[in-house]
Order: sequence, then structure tokens, then C-alpha cells
Amino acid sequence: MEISLRPVARLKTPFAEKFGVPRQSGLVPSAEGRVEFLPEFAAPEFVRGLEAFSHVWLITAFDKNPPWSGSAVVRPPRLGGNEKVGVFASRAPNRPNGLGLSLVRLVGIEAGALRVAGVDSVDDTPVYDVKPYLPWCEALQDARADWANSPPPLSEAAAVTIAPEFAAQLGDATMQLLREILRLELAPAYQDDPNRVYGLMVAGWNIRWRMVGSGAREVCEIRRV
Repeated sequence: MEISLRPVARLKTPFAEKFGVPRQSGLVPSAEGRVEFLPEFAAPEFVRGLEAFSHVWLITAFDKNPPWSGSAVVRPPRLGGNEKVGVFASRAPNRPNGLGLSLVRLVGIEAGALRVAGVDSVDDTPVYDVKPYLPWCEALQDARADWANSPPPLSEAAAVTIAPEFAAQLGDATMQLLREILRLELAPAYQDDPNRVYGLMVAGWNIRWRMVGSGAREVCEIRRV
């Protein structure tokens, strides 16, 4: 049986493009977003009682990805980008139905929208459903994940260098967001060019940064988008 899906909302986030988006929800707590319901789902009755929950699941679309390649296997970044596993044994975005699942913190409920934090989606991502998180059945103490059993590594906060003149332009909130993003392992596992400059667009800024020394990151240019 086939079913057709239609979005109930659009997720507004600070991420203008895929590069720089956290690979899982919750890795960047300062990454806030808004679930903006479409008019037919914006009545307050649709979220009545949701204030009782601290977190919600968002079922989203990987709409910025190309169509599924047809491959049964993918190369997860957690395995260095070299080892293959089955697509259904991964969270890879290139998959038969292109659906994403994000657990986000519910910050507030507004007219026709939810404020959420810890997002891991590109701006304007379609949202197909919102469901409350139930810790008694969804945080299993005896669950295992073997090669993905712990969070991805984070650099020390001191490893991210942002010049004072850049910090003054960015402001405190964007600075905090940028620091949390740059602590992640953003560079592809196969990329080892020490002179490479990377770019990401976040919160209305085009950020240029590079690796310096033993895993440190340095912001070398910022520009308003």
C-alpha cells in the first residue's frame, strides 16, 4: 500500500545549506528553530496539551538531497567514510523515502508555531508530523548501538578561535551557535589538506574557517549574506 504525505509545517532554522548542519539533533543546543504550521494546521487545538512535554519528535523530509541513488549501502561518517553498512542500518539522508527523524527540545508554543532547540535541518525543511517524546519507552537503559554507541567527538571549546572584531559583529547568540558548530567534526574524513578553507552559511552569515594545528579551528573571514 502506498500513502501520500503532505507537510503540516515548515521548519525554520539558522542553516542555509547542508554543510555545517549537525549530523544528529541535539548536538548543537544553541541551534534554535521554529516549526511554522501551515494554515490548515495552525489552530491551537492541534497542539493542545503539548506543553506537558519537554521534547518532541519531528518527522521531516530530506528535500535538499538528490533522489535516492538506489544503493543498498552507505558510508557513515562515524566509520571514517570508508566502511559500508546497509542504508537501513544508518541514518544516512540518501534513502528510499528521504524521511528524517529529529528529537528536539520544545522551547515554547506560540500562535501557529513551536519554538524548538537542537535542530539538525536545513532552513525551510518540510515537517510531516510532530509527536511528543515519551522517556519511559524511548530511553531504553539496555539499548546498544555498538559503533554508534556514543556521541561524535567534540573539540575543546578553546580549540575554536574567533577574532574579537568578528565576535563584535556576530553578537553573543550567533557566537555561541558558531562555537558549538565548529566544535563538531565537519570536515569530510577523506579531506586532509591543511591549507583548505571551508565555508558555511549560518544565521545570515557566510563563515570561512580553516583547520590550524592539532585539530584547532580558526575563523578567517565573515560576511553578511
